[in-house]
Amino acid sequence: MKEIAKQLGIDTDLIARDLEFHHGVGVGYLFHIERYLEQQRREKLAFAATALRRAGSHALLLDDGKLALEMFAKSASCYAQLLHPYASMMWSLARNLQFATSFSDSRLNEFVVTEGRYPSERYDQLAYPLLVESVADTEAEHGSAPESRSRRMRQVAIELSAFSTTPVGMMGIPMESYLNLARSIEMGATPQAVQYSLLPFLNAYEVAVVTARSKAYHWRRLLMPFHPVEPDILSVLCVADAWLKRHKEDLAGFIRERTESRFASLLLPDALERLEG
Repeated sequence: MKEIAKQLGIDTDLIARDLEFHHGVGVGYLFHIERYLEQQRREKLAFAATALRRAGSHALLLDDGKLALEMFAKSASCYAQLLHPYASMMWSLARNLQFATSFSDSRLNEFVVTEGRYPSERYDQLAYPLLVESVADTEAEHGSAPESRSRRMRQVAIELSAFSTTPVGMMGIPMESYLNLARSIEMGATPQAVQYSLLPFLNAYEVAVVTARSKAYHWRRLLMPFHPVEPDILSVLCVADAWLKRHKEDLAGFIRERTESRFASLLLPDALERLEG
């Protein structure tokens, strides 16, 4: 990926220094995590989660898959301490689907039992555990999920459908795109249908890269929230990839063959493969 980044005009030497900074800051904050929890200083945990997330993206761009997995796992731990549903996606990025599904299960159950009292600022984030849960269902022993889990998934999906046009995450992808992908997986659609459900994410990523590259100074230094190894997109692909692999389908190959997605086909398959180790 590092060579691709150079070809696209990114200064990898500057990114290496920025990686060192965010790595150091994130780990430094983690060292005091117990104290922050005791003092209810949640903003410190949020800052650590963001710094580690950024460090993970930088590491992956610079071909250090091992460090990227470590940073994403540490970031996931911070988000989990904050009870942010986004932790599910960070665990998925860290290739720890067991932790991702366990955390997703607790978040969806919390939503159901609160009967409408779930924090409104986290409603849009429920798309994340719902997506991870759809994969967990297919992983259950004997090939099917317990009926109670399926009912809960349907209940949460119905609730979230009222927010179908709500933008989710930094990329602002509509909630409906997450719901469609989760439904496709949970209902046992064909691999081709699941791949089709990923197109809104790939298209959004393509537009984001084109837009980011138009700001040459900021792109060269990655001085922007968006990252060419964007966790909001890559985590979704990791979840879908886990399901597609069980159906003998190669998601990296599918993306690589999409000639209409120039930048996605360059960057995302390499990122997926590097996370595989």
